[in-house]
Amino acid sequence: MAILESRTKTGISWISESIALLKQAPRKSLLIALAYLAIFVFIPSIPGLQLFALLTIVIWPVFIAIAIRMYRNLEVQKTENISTIMQLMQPKMKNLLLLGLLTLVYFIGVSLLFSSDAQVLAEILNRQTQMSEQEMATAMQTMMPILLKLMLLFTPLIIAVWFAPMLIAFNGYGVIKSLKSSVAGAIQYMVALTAAWLLLSGAVVTLMLIASVIVGLFSFMQPAIAQTLMSFFLFGCFLISVALTLAFQYVSYRDIFRAAPSA
Repeated sequence: MAILESRTKTGISWISESIALLKQAPRKSLLIALAYLAIFVFIPSIPGLQLFALLTIVIWPVFIAIAIRMYRNLEVQKTENISTIMQLMQPKMKNLLLLGLLTLVYFIGVSLLFSSDAQVLAEILNRQTQMSEQEMATAMQTMMPILLKLMLLFTPLIIAVWFAPMLIAFNGYGVIKSLKSSVAGAIQYMVALTAAWLLLSGAVVTLMLIASVIVGLFSFMQPAIAQTLMSFFLFGCFLISVALTLAFQYVSYRDIFRAAPSA
């Protein structure tokens, strides 16, 4: 594991490098992000494809390993097609899928613990358009502890799998060792990772606020297209945020473990 200054400026540097990496090949980066959204967000949300949503959790580590390899290739200006990358990943595929399966088991466990709270959230969301301001304020007071509980339940999973796919695919770690090392790396560089996450989240929120202002101006002039324009801007913000997050995942892995894939 690398020895870095685990301070705020390290996290800021990671985001700066992530932006530079995105600017280096914006089209390819956004295509990777678009594939991520399609596989893990859009398709599973289609009615009748709930079973596929569970499958996406299993294949998530495989996608991340491929995506990170592609970001590494962008940085070193190396060209590899998907079939070549898949062939390189083949010996590690079993462990990557096992990591995905363990992630699915954890997800199902949390979902079972969260089932009653999920029903409360669903009822609030279904009734939100009919609520008065006072009812909405009460609903927010109900939702905040539930969302905090959800965040606390999933934070250990995020920490455990943040570096794990790359450690399996590029460092040759086993599943358990990759999870332990991911947790150790995240804890050791918690300050830098937190600073980077806050900066990244702030940038995304700022983009959304700018989009809202632009749409607000259009709503006065062209109300008919304002909603469509807002959807377009929001999609663009999500696309950029996913691309930056994947770049940040690569940069932080590269610096902490000093083991960017070279094969």
